[in-house]
Amino acid sequence: MALSAKDLNTLGIDTSRAPRVEPSPEEVKAARDLPPWRRLVPGSVLSKALYETASGRRVTVIDSPPGSGKTTLLVNAALWLGANTDLTLTIATPTRAAANSVAERIAAVNHDASVVLAMNGVDSASTTAIHTPGNGSFQGEAGDIVVKTMASLGMGTKSRAEPLIVDEAYQSTFAALAAAAKSSEQVLMVGDPGQIGPVTTADTSIFEDSQYPPHGRAPDVLRNHPSARVLHLPTSYRLGRRTVDAITPLYDFAFDSGRPDRSVAGHEEIEAVQVSHADPVDLYAEVARLAHSFVGKEVTTEDGTRPLTTSDVCVVAGDNMAVNGIAGFLSTLGAYPGITVGTADRLQGGQWHAVVAVDPLASASTVSDHHLSLGRLCVMASRHMTHLTWMHGPDWRSLIDAQEVEDADRMVSVRENLGA
Repeated sequence: MALSAKDLNTLGIDTSRAPRVEPSPEEVKAARDLPPWRRLVPGSVLSKALYETASGRRVTVIDSPPGSGKTTLLVNAALWLGANTDLTLTIATPTRAAANSVAERIAAVNHDASVVLAMNGVDSASTTAIHTPGNGSFQGEAGDIVVKTMASLGMGTKSRAEPLIVDEAYQSTFAALAAAAKSSEQVLMVGDPGQIGPVTTADTSIFEDSQYPPHGRAPDVLRNHPSARVLHLPTSYRLGRRTVDAITPLYDFAFDSGRPDRSVAGHEEIEAVQVSHADPVDLYAEVARLAHSFVGKEVTTEDGTRPLTTSDVCVVAGDNMAVNGIAGFLSTLGAYPGITVGTADRLQGGQWHAVVAVDPLASASTVSDHHLSLGRLCVMASRHMTHLTWMHGPDWRSLIDAQEVEDADRMVSVRENLGA
């Protein structure tokens, strides 16, 4: 028996409206073909961040684990705000190279976006989709996405940055952000809290009890702001499950691995090698030989199987002396330049299939705060996409125990995880 309209109404079905029509296959395809910045997923970190910003929240912080796609999120957020609001967006980056990279990413995703790379001395870009006024004082208009360095914003006397979006925010001090955001009432910060922060050489003891210490990392300080909302990207697409578990002690939020299956033939995701050399030159030689041994081994990814080349291999060392020594031995093997060699500070942000990381405590003549830095430990343990060899000395635990270090437990936990 068919139900009458009256019966349907008693069931809570509004018969005054036309029945819902299922989308056609063409409509479904059109929705799927929308660019990610237009195809928002309800409840996603991007959607939440856009809601907070569009509704006027003063401070929004997005914390990211390594390899989580934070630059992709930043690009999508900027494009959505540029297309759907009349705000004048400014993106602040820590370096000129980063500014170039972000501008190129935005222009590549949406050729119709009004992207402005405003830096002194930059009169042209890699694509005509990027406008280059040639100076860092250019302010932009509504709908523009202006990309500048933090330093350039800090030196300017005025700004239309509303809101200010900060890339790699944990590389900036609160003082630098305050100077850059002097004309902004809203700040959206994106960054990895596990990475190496800004280096401050001045005596900062006077600010120990300050709620807003100028030398503190900008997102850490602004968490204290009454309006602050902190979001977390939940997945690393670079790191496998083993690595995520290893570096978890360095983060105060949980995240998982979304990495596709990848492997280097004959190797686990993480392997530990103990080294003990009285002469550091012998250590450098062993590191170089091990790194060189990965060239030609097969790497299997979602795209198939192929041999590793020198550009797929990287060595992360604890200091410049170790970098120079290892590079010298790789040069005699014909693999440098080719295999990348550098400190954690220089290689932060990079990624390679096979990485050999040398514990700073294994090559240090004396132990300093530099060698004990959690940020450097995090960078060293997270540059690999497929395989990490962690090289350590036999006495790393006693070296840590001999220091009065606040974060000793986390240093030990991560090293134990890497060497398990």
